[in-house]
Amino acid sequence: MMNGASARNGYDYNVGRGPSLRGPGPRGKAPGLGYGKDIMSGSEKQKPLYNSMDSNRPPQSSTLVDLKDPIQVHLLTETALSDSKEYEILSQEEVDGLKKQIQFLTQRGEQTRANLAIQSKYRDAAISMAKLYSPTGGRGDRSRGGDDARQAELEKQASERRCEELVAELFSLDKRLMDAQTRLLQHTAGILQITHRASSRKSNQPLNTQPLPNGIPGSPESLYTSSNGRDSLEGAGDDIYFDDRSLYFPLDQVDGHSVRPRKNVIEIPMKSPVREQKNQLREEADRLREENGRLGAEAESLRKEGAERLEFIVDTEKKLEDLASKLYDMASRFNPVSSQGSLEPPASRGPEPGAMVDRQLDYLEKGLAVALEEREREISQSRKEAEVAAAATAATLNQVEGKVEALNRQVHEVLRNMEPDYPSPPEISGQALDEQLDYLQDSFRTVQTELARAAELSSSTSANKQKNDQIEAVLTGLWDIIQAGYAEMYQQRVERRKARAEKGLEEDEDDMSSDESLMSTDEPYSLQAFSTKVQWLYAQATSLKEQKVVLKRQIKQQRELNNKSSSDKDVELSEKTDELQSARDLLASSEKVTRDTQDKLTKALNDLDTLQQTSAANESAAAQVARDQLGERDAKISSLESSSKDLQAKLSEVETSVAATQTLLAATQAQLVQISDAKTAAEAQAEKLQKEVAEKDEELDRMNIMVVELKTEVTIAKAELDGAYGSRAQRAKEAAALTKSSENSELASQNDKLKGELTNILKELEDMTKETIIAEKEKLELENKLDDVLAVKAALESEVKVLGEKLDREVSQLKEQLDAERLRVPPSPSGLNSQPRAGASMLSEQFRATMKDERRKFQEEIREEQARRRKLEDELRALKKAQGPGRSPLSPLSPR
Repeated sequence: MMNGASARNGYDYNVGRGPSLRGPGPRGKAPGLGYGKDIMSGSEKQKPLYNSMDSNRPPQSSTLVDLKDPIQVHLLTETALSDSKEYEILSQEEVDGLKKQIQFLTQRGEQTRANLAIQSKYRDAAISMAKLYSPTGGRGDRSRGGDDARQAELEKQASERRCEELVAELFSLDKRLMDAQTRLLQHTAGILQITHRASSRKSNQPLNTQPLPNGIPGSPESLYTSSNGRDSLEGAGDDIYFDDRSLYFPLDQVDGHSVRPRKNVIEIPMKSPVREQKNQLREEADRLREENGRLGAEAESLRKEGAERLEFIVDTEKKLEDLASKLYDMASRFNPVSSQGSLEPPASRGPEPGAMVDRQLDYLEKGLAVALEEREREISQSRKEAEVAAAATAATLNQVEGKVEALNRQVHEVLRNMEPDYPSPPEISGQALDEQLDYLQDSFRTVQTELARAAELSSSTSANKQKNDQIEAVLTGLWDIIQAGYAEMYQQRVERRKARAEKGLEEDEDDMSSDESLMSTDEPYSLQAFSTKVQWLYAQATSLKEQKVVLKRQIKQQRELNNKSSSDKDVELSEKTDELQSARDLLASSEKVTRDTQDKLTKALNDLDTLQQTSAANESAAAQVARDQLGERDAKISSLESSSKDLQAKLSEVETSVAATQTLLAATQAQLVQISDAKTAAEAQAEKLQKEVAEKDEELDRMNIMVVELKTEVTIAKAELDGAYGSRAQRAKEAAALTKSSENSELASQNDKLKGELTNILKELEDMTKETIIAEKEKLELENKLDDVLAVKAALESEVKVLGEKLDREVSQLKEQLDAERLRVPPSPSGLNSQPRAGASMLSEQFRATMKDERRKFQEEIREEQARRRKLEDELRALKKAQGPGRSPLSPLSPR
């Protein structure tokens, strides 16, 4: 500094030449400013009452306390325990929160102190500038320096206001910090008070065998038998003994082991038996009260759990009772005689809840077994009928093939007269009907060609009369062959009618053909009649070929239907087996009863089948009954075909809806992927904006610090300039007095130079202020953008959540609809004949739905339990992470 300007301490909040900050101001700011002075000067800490350089005394002990005096230590211990009795005990989460709050407030306080130091420097410079421009300076000109003085005064007031605000903020932070530290220390004292009281109750432990908690005895009596060391981990070994005289020895002799154990000089006072008995009774009452509360809570929880289980058992029993009643009704409609004896439903209610569950499950299993047996019997009958129909169709095809082959041979004999090289007809193989019909069609085409050629030759010239006669003879021979074939076919048909009439069967549709008029054996030969016969034979061959294709298709469909029914039966049997296995796993005690019941039921059914067979063999009207059963089976087959068609149509509709749902699911998943991508991009943009905001904040802080430093330097430079060269009025007078001297030009140049420097500094300050304002605006814009991005992110997350829930609901609804369509019983057109099968299917569907609901509830409970477990694991992981790698959440606080 020039011109005698003394250096000032930057952290001194008081200025020597300024007004005293401790005096009462016009606004009552003396306490805050005095607090600021204490903060900046570091005088808020009281001088310690102990000498930290004394190595013979523990570092945390006062000079006024004698730790070797057991009476004084005991009084201090009792006072501390009594004072900490009402202190608040906090949880581990609250302790962690207080530690984090203390750390945060400490950092904020340090930042505020640093900012206060900078503002104090600026305030000191502003006060100096105000003093230079004040009217009491002695060298000022009131008329010319009024504006600068007012500006300096305003800057001084603004700097003082900022310092006052920072002091108030620092005062609030320190108060909050002291409150948090006080709560934490009270918690620590309360915990130590509890643990000390608990340790004093262990009276059954031997003396000097366990280390004392925190080095302090638990009762006045133990002062005479324990060590007074401050180390809480110090234990009494076999080679270390306590001597009462060591209380009066110097520290260097006490630390050594040269002192031999001697008898205690002070006798141990006797314990009061009444007080000890009262303490024991109080402890026993507290323990019994805690045990009673715990047992009451456990009993209440067990009572609630038992009530819930009882309610669940009662509901299950009601559902099983309803299913049993429905099963009995269906069995009564299906077979009233059998259901009266073997399918009697169990009693409605037992003496206790849940007592009838086993019997009802056995009854349901028995009913399902009966329904499955009926289903198998119907399927076996349908399969046998299909096999009989297939065998009859195959025999018909073989017969038709034989007839066509005989006709082909006759045609071949006729055509061989005209063409010796004409190929022979194919042999009979049982599966060559197509070849026989193709050969017959080719032969007819050849005959037609020959007839056309013969007609042309006969019409062209009469010279070919001999050839025409030959053709006429050939045609006549063919006509005779055809007539002979007709006669043979007619004879076979008559014989077949007689055979069916003798057996009492109805006339076959093939025997009642409407084309018998064309099979007349007495019709005379004519070219038109021959052409009609040939065309009819061609039409018959074509129709036979088409019928063969249709029969093959029907046989294939019948085989597929049989295979499909067999596979469906296997699938249904496997499902029933799985369901019964799960029921056996849930109620293992009912397996033996179930097996015995099944054996009895099987024996009864076998006896019933034997009785029915015996009675059927003795009945005289077996043929009529068989025909009735055949008609019923035909009706059942037709109803099964119609129901299978309906099921196929419904299945196609369901598959279409499933395909549409899958398409919708794919589109929704694509939307979810897009939304997740947008969410990721928004998060990345938000992180980027946050980084930019942090960078702008840091840059703004640096700019603020730089502006403050530059303002301080400018103020100091102004003060130095004024101190070195005087005020503006003095410099004007000196310049007027030295106008004629040779130094005028040099002073003017120096003045211009200084003015230029000041102008540049002011411009730089203005530019930096503008940049600071621009940076602040950019910061606000980035914060607004960040808020918008976070809002968009929250909206996207909510939309994704809503879409996911909607998709889950739609998928669950479609799955339920699909299951319902698969398990729905189709309406039977045959009336009462399909009631047993429909009843068994309906019962199976209801049982499956009940088991499905139970499985879904169990899976939901498992998912909830897993979610709770994952949540607890995450919380535990977060606690471990917050405590650090080397510390457990339950570890005790370190001594301060």
